[in-house]
Amino acid sequence: MGASALFISVLPTNTVGSYKIGPAATFMLVGARIIQGLSTGGEMVGSMLYMVENVPDGARCLVSAVPMASAIAGTGTGYLVSAIITALLNEEQRVLWGWRLAFFIGVPAGAVGCMFRSCLSESHSFAKASKDFSKRHGNQHPFFYALRRCFLALLAVSSLCMMVCGYYSGTIWYIEAWLEEFYTELVGEDRAADKLNGRVLNTVLLLFGLSLGSLGAAYVVDRNPQIPLHKYMIVSATSLVFFSPVALYLMSYGNECIACVVVGQSLSIALFVFTVAPISYWLCNLFPPTLQYTTIALSYNFGQCIFGGTVPFISTQISLSSAVVIAPSFYLSALALVGAAALLLSTLQGAQDLQA
Repeated sequence: MGASALFISVLPTNTVGSYKIGPAATFMLVGARIIQGLSTGGEMVGSMLYMVENVPDGARCLVSAVPMASAIAGTGTGYLVSAIITALLNEEQRVLWGWRLAFFIGVPAGAVGCMFRSCLSESHSFAKASKDFSKRHGNQHPFFYALRRCFLALLAVSSLCMMVCGYYSGTIWYIEAWLEEFYTELVGEDRAADKLNGRVLNTVLLLFGLSLGSLGAAYVVDRNPQIPLHKYMIVSATSLVFFSPVALYLMSYGNECIACVVVGQSLSIALFVFTVAPISYWLCNLFPPTLQYTTIALSYNFGQCIFGGTVPFISTQISLSSAVVIAPSFYLSALALVGAAALLLSTLQGAQDLQA
C-alpha cells in the first residue's frame, strides 16, 4: 500500500505539466490503484480477523469494529487533507502538484504498518484450529477440502456473505463519497452548496458520526449479547430501505438549508452504524477459523467490486437522467433490501456443514 502510494505521488501525468507522458501515465495509474486496492482489501480482512481472535468475549464486537471504524476515519482524514489542499492552493497548483501531497503523506503510514505487521504471530485460536484440522485431514488445504466436501454449502453461504458485503460497501461509498457530490453539485447550481464547505461538513460527519458512531454502536452490541448480531444488521438495513429517500430529500435543499443537509446525512449515518459495528464479528462467526480469511476476503472484495465501486457512478447517472431528485436513493434502498434478505437467509440451515 505504501509503495503504490509513493509511486502515484511521483507518477508523470497524461496531459498536464512538463512531466506529461501521454496515455502511458493513465495505464500506470490504473495499475498502481489496482495494487493499492488488492493490498487494502487483503489487509482489511486480515486485521479484522486478527482483532476478533485476540480479544475477550465481552469486547469482541467493539474491538472487531475498530478496523472498519479506522478505515472510515482514514477516508474522513483523506477528505480533511483534500479540504486543506483546496483551501491553501489555487486550482493551477492543485492540478500541477498539490494532489500528489495527499498520496505522499500516506507513505510513512505504510512503513509503520509494515513494521507492526512483521511483529505479529498467529493467534492461539487460529493456530489451534489449524493444528486440529491437520490432525484430522493431513496436509490438505482447508479451503480446497471444503470445496470438495461441501461445495454447495460453501457457495451458498459465500454468496450470501458477498451480498451482505455488497450492501455494506455500496452504502459506505454512497454515504462517504457520493452524498457530498450530490449536495455540492448534482442538486443544481441554484442549490449546490460550496464545495469547500461541503468537504468540511462531510469530513466532520465521517469522523465524528460514522467512525465514532460505529464504535458506540459496537459497545451497545457487546452490552446486549442476548440479541443476535444479524438482528441489529437487519433492522439497520430495513430502516435504510424506507428512510434513505427521506434523507436524500432533506439533502436536496443544498445551500438553501444547510441544517437539512446535516440532518439528512446524519440520519443515514445513524441508521447505518448498526450495520458497520457488528459486520466484522458477524462475518467471523459465519465460517470456521480455517476458512475465514479466504472466504471472507473473496466475498468482501467481490462485494466491493460489484456493488461498492459502482455506486457513485450508478447513483450519478440516475441523478442526471431522472427528474425525481430522490431517485438515486431508490438504488441504495434496493441494496439495503438485498442485504436484509441475505442476512435472513444466512440464518437458515446450511451453514452448519461448514462448521464440521
